[in-house]
Amino acid sequence: PTETSPIGACDHVLLILTDGDITDRQQTIREIVAASQEPLSIIIVGVGEEEFADMEYLDSDKHALVDEDGKAAGRDIVQFVPFQQCKDDLEHLTLTVLKELPFQLLEYYCSKGQRPHA
Repeated sequence: PTETSPIGACDHVLLILTDGDITDRQQTIREIVAASQEPLSIIIVGVGEEEFADMEYLDSDKHALVDEDGKAAGRDIVQFVPFQQCKDDLEHLTLTVLKELPFQLLEYYCSKGQRPHA
């Protein structure tokens, strides 16, 4: 059985496989900013030959993700991976897809003043 934290939270990972960029950028940013307060990580794998500029933007490693009302995400919860850069090396793909997950989990629990379960 799986135990949850004292506040009743579970950790969730949303995996999105996409062959194109987003068409509703502001709504997506607003939802990610809101979700950054939850025990959630979003992993986006871009497949195909698209540029994926908006997906790169959502992966806010280089900037804070801020919605149109000026509200910033509480933490970075998005990891974007362009499949074309990793398709010939499955080990590299796996490491790239999962590399931010432990930090995102720890950052969530620390923001709540808690330690993750062992």
